Amino acid sequence: MKLQCTIWVFLFIQLISKIFQAQAIFPFTGHEVGSQPRTRHYHRLPLGLNAVGPESIAFDCQGTGPYVGVSDGRILKWEGRSWTVFAITNSNRSKLCDGTNNSPNEQTCGRPLGLKFDMVTCELYIVDSSYGLVKVNRNGGVAVSLATSAEEIPFKFLNDLDIDSENGVVYFTDTSSTYHRWEYPMAIATFERSGRLIKYDMKTKALTVLLRDLYFANGVALSKNKDFILVTETSACRVLKYWLKGPKAGINEIFLQLTGLPDNINRNINGEFWIAKNPTKPIRVDESGMILESLDTFEIADSSEVTEIHGNLWIASVNQPYVIYTT
Repeated sequence: MKLQCTIWVFLFIQLISKIFQAQAIFPFTGHEVGSQPRTRHYHRLPLGLNAVGPESIAFDCQGTGPYVGVSDGRILKWEGRSWTVFAITNSNRSKLCDGTNNSPNEQTCGRPLGLKFDMVTCELYIVDSSYGLVKVNRNGGVAVSLATSAEEIPFKFLNDLDIDSENGVVYFTDTSSTYHRWEYPMAIATFERSGRLIKYDMKTKALTVLLRDLYFANGVALSKNKDFILVTETSACRVLKYWLKGPKAGINEIFLQLTGLPDNINRNINGEFWIAKNPTKPIRVDESGMILESLDTFEIADSSEVTEIHGNLWIASVNQPYVIYTT
């Protein structure tokens, strides 16, 4: 593990409540950035409903949304003028959960993190840090549980997912078997290494562990032609590439070593990847790992995910009471 990453981890732990100031002190300097796109204009869309922490953003089969999972266990949908409650991840959740944040209450209230729609069935798949892999039908409501453990190890901190709708497969990360989600600073600071990349077969319901012993396994994104998958190791400040097809199938290698701590990854329509990072800024990279763009703006206090749709960006945060979008 590089000394540089250890320094970033130290800074993140020390400045976790002061991310904005940290960005001012440590701007992105890791790589030369390629040609920049048109000027982006940033806007904040408040969540309301006493909600905070929209970790992940999804759009449904019709392209409507966004949908976000928030800290108190609800999944919200933007209806064009206001947010509504679309789903919850467990039937035991009560109204007392509304507004809770970063606490052991997540064990009863739920904490939806990664969100993705299956573009064939239009069902929403969710990794809930406490309740495991779940799904909701296109009309919302209470989620149905799909998996709560793998290889007899219970899920304590699921994090992100991506879906191969064509082949009926969900890939998701299990960040830690030691720490719960609300204990994530300890998981990062101790360089704890129990993370996993897991495959779920929608037809057979079978679970297959593809990678083990990962440092804070976090974001997941399939390549455009589905021959490899990227996984972020947050506390190692890097992105891994795991080959799914071809002569390297089953082999993983380092895709990128980064400044800052990577979070979620999303692929855009061109096959490029948006990588959210803290306290440094999100970046867009191509399939070879070349950095094409850095969102070097103080409009972004922190980011957990960047989703690109119709050329515009939607930027999530695990801490804020809003999402950011660009025009």
